[in-house]
Amino acid sequence: MKKNADHTSIKNAPQYSKILVRSTNWLGDAVMSTPFLALLRNIFPRSFIEICALPYIAPVFENNPAIDKISVVSRDKGLKSAAGAIKSFLPWREKKYDLGISLPNSIGAALDLKKSGCREILGYNRGGRWFLLDRRVEVTKEILCVHEIYYYMNLLRSLAGDDSNPAIANCFSSIAAGAEASYKLYLTEAEIKNACDALEKNGIDFRRDFILGVNPGAFFGPAKRWFTDRYAETARKLCGYFDNLKIIVFGSAKEETIGEEICRGLAGRAFNMCGKTSIRELMALISRCRHFLTNDSGAMHIAAAFDIPITAIFGPTDHKSTYPLSRDYKIIRREISCAPCKKRECPLGHHLCMKNIDTQTVLKSLTDDIERNNLCQK
Repeated sequence: MKKNADHTSIKNAPQYSKILVRSTNWLGDAVMSTPFLALLRNIFPRSFIEICALPYIAPVFENNPAIDKISVVSRDKGLKSAAGAIKSFLPWREKKYDLGISLPNSIGAALDLKKSGCREILGYNRGGRWFLLDRRVEVTKEILCVHEIYYYMNLLRSLAGDDSNPAIANCFSSIAAGAEASYKLYLTEAEIKNACDALEKNGIDFRRDFILGVNPGAFFGPAKRWFTDRYAETARKLCGYFDNLKIIVFGSAKEETIGEEICRGLAGRAFNMCGKTSIRELMALISRCRHFLTNDSGAMHIAAAFDIPITAIFGPTDHKSTYPLSRDYKIIRREISCAPCKKRECPLGHHLCMKNIDTQTVLKSLTDDIERNNLCQK
């Protein structure tokens, strides 16, 4: 991996030769943690940095120059798991890493680092796991009110006694001035070519057609999903307005029927890719879109990483902490007294935060953006 010779390590912090980062467990959170990884590399330019992640999250970090190695978290069960946990506390256990950093707030994530042989473990003092952390970072009201990328980056601020180091000072002074970090995802030329080839096989010309990506699902739970019939109506009307519009519906295998409903009656204009892509293929196809219509989801953050214009529909989640970091995005939401509740399902049963967002509002927002940029043929 290439190291940047201009990077300077923290002046007052211990030097760690080997660092293990325990990744987040959700796709969107993993994308939002990439500015943290870039800052970590800036602070420790000569250290070996490894990230361990769940199998379906690990591909997000492929080709990232901030990382030397990606490993997959393996979870034992029953007695084997208990034995591994006990062994991790034995004083003679081999220490393979100088520092472990837990991005999730769970006991399990910190225990993964402990079992991996980390000499010190850094993380937020949450979830009753204080006894597993050597460097505890307290959660303040201020850090809970900013975008989630800064929640992760703030962990690294604790490694320095002050902010005198350029890597730390430049980062947080620019944040105070209103600048924002950006997500970092890395595709290979082969992955991009394969995505273009897949589009051509479906009769989509990347250079001629306006490709609208649609992501109607949300793995977290149904409360985050705008209604399928409204997505379908929006897709039909957009295809009627714009001749060279092509729609690709993204999602997991569990959302295949949702994709089918949206694409129904739009043969040759809309394509259901739900459950048909790996994470890397999903990233490559999204990078070829000209606009992205989505719920608050991991796919939304992937689109933001490639600076795709985004129309994002928010309901029960906090748009202030998870909005897409794209130069061109629009959030559609409704002020409801119970939102954001951050629940998987509506606890009151009315789901007004989504019901009150009508198709015409979304349709007008999309057509205005498309026409403003002269990106589609009527």
